[in-house]
Amino acid sequence: MPEITLNGYITYYEDDCFVEAWKGSQVDARLPARQGESSLGDQTPRQTILIQHGFGRNSQFWRHWVPLLAGDYRVIRRDLCGHGGSTDPGAAYPWSFDSLVRDLGDFCDALKLDRVHLLGESTGGMLAVGLAAKHPKSLRSITLCATPVTINAASQKFFAAGHASWQAALLEMGSEGWARWLLSQPGTAPPGDRERTEWSIKQFGRSSPQSLAAYSRVISTTDITPLLPQVRVPALLLAPTRSAATTIAEQERIAASLWQSELVQIDGAGHEIYIDRAKECVAALRDFLDGFA
Repeated sequence: MPEITLNGYITYYEDDCFVEAWKGSQVDARLPARQGESSLGDQTPRQTILIQHGFGRNSQFWRHWVPLLAGDYRVIRRDLCGHGGSTDPGAAYPWSFDSLVRDLGDFCDALKLDRVHLLGESTGGMLAVGLAAKHPKSLRSITLCATPVTINAASQKFFAAGHASWQAALLEMGSEGWARWLLSQPGTAPPGDRERTEWSIKQFGRSSPQSLAAYSRVISTTDITPLLPQVRVPALLLAPTRSAATTIAEQERIAASLWQSELVQIDGAGHEIYIDRAKECVAALRDFLDGFA
């Protein structure tokens, strides 16, 4: 279980690569990695994909992508602070968009990630835009999966679930209780698979309510629109057609504001197209990354 301590808290991540051994340098797999060093040693492919999940989720929501990608790419999945296996950063942590972007950049630096392909899902895509605009040196491309420019007032009211605010709902209902309500709403999780939904709710419950409330304040008061023209790396947009958090019109505006972009519409059941349309999303990502071979 790889983890690294940066900026006052422990970040959990997964690091997978199943590229044929003869395509990389030989490494003694019995030797444990030092902090900040890949367990793969020198046996790494020429391209790395870093996946940053969205609000309330964690690296395990992307586990089913690993078999589809890790035969050709190194695939790293990072838990945001206070999410999944990453620890709550505590009351002294300066919750802000800039601090979260800084943490993401510091993570790339600590793992010596050079020219990585960064995939951000939903609000994780907002962080990807921030990193690409402000600290692009470690990036080769970004992929935005169901990414809004902000969490607007209407969305905040929806996420409040009848409480005084979104933050109040999270703190009063708890992470798991709020997730159970959310995933019962149309346009959120793919319907029809009770086992998967229950698993998702339990995974949400691993996140600290305090961290979720603080993160929700950040993304509710951040609009990445001014940052989009500053992004100078190629971008792929995986655009859901039935999301409760973003529209195709918004996705088209994002694409038009970027320096170099490609938009692929994904006709999923709701916002989480990376779950119910994983193969379509991965096919689009592979087509995009083929241009970097």
